[in-house]
Order: sequence, then C-alpha cells, then structure tokens
Amino acid sequence: MPQNAILFTSVVGPNGQTIVLRANAQGELVVAAAPGNSWYVNEATGSDTNTGSSNAPFKTLAAAQAAAVANNGDVVYLYGTAHLTATLNWAKNGVSLIGLNAPSQNDRARLSSSGTTVFTPMVNVTAQGCSFSNIGTFYGYVDAVAQVCWAEAGGRNFYGNVEFFGGGNATGAAQAGCRSLTIAGNGENEFVDCTFGLDTVVRGTAANATVEFLGGVQRNKFVRPIFQMDSSLATNVHIKAAASAVDRNQYMFDPIFSNTVDSGATALNADVLWDAAAGGGLILAGNTMSVGATAIAVAGPVYINGPVPTATTSGIGIKAT
Repeated sequence: MPQNAILFTSVVGPNGQTIVLRANAQGELVVAAAPGNSWYVNEATGSDTNTGSSNAPFKTLAAAQAAAVANNGDVVYLYGTAHLTATLNWAKNGVSLIGLNAPSQNDRARLSSSGTTVFTPMVNVTAQGCSFSNIGTFYGYVDAVAQVCWAEAGGRNFYGNVEFFGGGNATGAAQAGCRSLTIAGNGENEFVDCTFGLDTVVRGTAANATVEFLGGVQRNKFVRPIFQMDSSLATNVHIKAAASAVDRNQYMFDPIFSNTVDSGATALNADVLWDAAAGGGLILAGNTMSVGATAIAVAGPVYINGPVPTATTSGIGIKAT
C-alpha cells in the first residue's frame, strides 16, 4: 500500500445509517464517538430504575425523555411496543427517536394508546431538530371526542418511515376531529416514506381528515407519502387546510392517495380539501396517484405537474381490467 494511502471502510449503524471508519497512520481503524447519549427503551424487559443502557433499558419513553439532554445529539432507541396512557410530550430540542425492530409494515417499534381513558394527542412534539425513524403508531378510543394521534408543533424535524395511524377505533374514527397527524408551529419538517391513516377501520358519521395543516405553518416537504383510509363518507379527505392554515407552499413528491373502494369503501369527492384562502398552495410533484376518489381536489390552490388535467381524471388510478 502506498505510504500516503488512506484506508476507509463502513458499517451500518443501529438506525440504518452508514458509518464511515478511517484508519490512522498505523493502519488501525479509528471510530469517532457519536455525539450525545444513547438511551434504550424496552417495555418488556426494562425498568425505569435502570440506567437506560442497551443492557439495562428503561421501561418507558417518558423515562428516556427525562434522562435525555437537549441540544446534545441524544438518541432514544425503542424496541417493541410502548403502550401509552397519557400524552407523550417530546419537548427537548435535538433528541431523536429511532425504532430498532425491522422497519416492516407491521413489526416495527410502535407507540400505542392503552387503557380506557381517552387522552389526546397521543404524541405532542414541541421540540425542534429531532429525527423520528422506523416508528409505528396506533391510536384510538371508544369515545365520542376529537382524537389526534400525533401533533407536530415544533418544526424543523425529520420523519423517516413513520406510520401515523389514528382512528384506530370506529367510535373515534367517526368524529369530526379525528386526525392521524396535525402540523402546526414553525413547519419546515420533512417526511420521507411515511404512511398516514388506517385502512382497517371504517371512517364514517362525521367528515374528518387524515392530515391537517394548522396555524400558518410553513414549507413542509413529503417524499413518497402514502395516505390511506376506508371511508363510508364521500366527504372525508386525506388532507385538509382551512383558511390561514399555511404560510407558503407545501410540497409532496410522488404521493399516493388510497381509499379502499374495492373493499367496499365509498368513493371520496376529493382527496384534498384546500381552502382558497389557506395562505399558500399544495404542490404535488412527480407521479401523483389517487385511487378511490372522484378527484384529487376540486377547489383551492392545489397544483399537479405533468400533462394538463382532463376533467377530473388526471392522476386518478385506472383499473387495468
């Protein structure tokens, strides 16, 4: 090997990221310590009196959040399901949450509502600069009140491969205030390969939305999102923005809107309900596809690139048979 050669290799870290290792002058691999602390949570084997290490995990996410240090690059690693009986307030800037289970559709690390007393939202994020990856959620109660699965109110956070599954009970899914995700605060969040809404519980009685923008939120970006539902009402929507809900445009790349009409659902009037006075537009770029709706949108500043729309069929999925 030439004297001035530099040796590199790489390994995959616990949250799927590539870690590049560099050799020193003696040919020994040098591993730079990751910034911040690592905290582990395992409800089945952990205890909140433990240290939170990989060998002695906490039992609850609340204990890990209390131990974490803001603005320090701390990461909380979750294995299995964390059952919540009260709102999980994620309030420390720069503290991330990573699921350690395989990021499959139904076997990933999960946050799930528990007990019989309703609380909302299930998760309330007010911190900034956090990453949430490989996490599933499931939320819903037999209670006729508004129920929100996840409230994003901090801004400038990253979500990768996260499932936002609100409306997990038929009673909760029938309420006008049922939401899988609300986005407020500073905005400028990024959602990559995330799924929004359940298609296993029928949403009926009162019209509601899977995702709602609130409070003049700015410039959120969605990459390859999937919005799904099983609706018995034509007036339900995947996305909603009322007057003054946003400030600047919101962006979605290659979105899929799915309503299970082939399993008995009622076709939606539109996937998106976007007020003309929302304060900004919704830009759908790339390959936008909709199944189970008559139109993607019928009013408001909703933009789709590609060919000029023909009536309401542009971007609508067509059966191959």
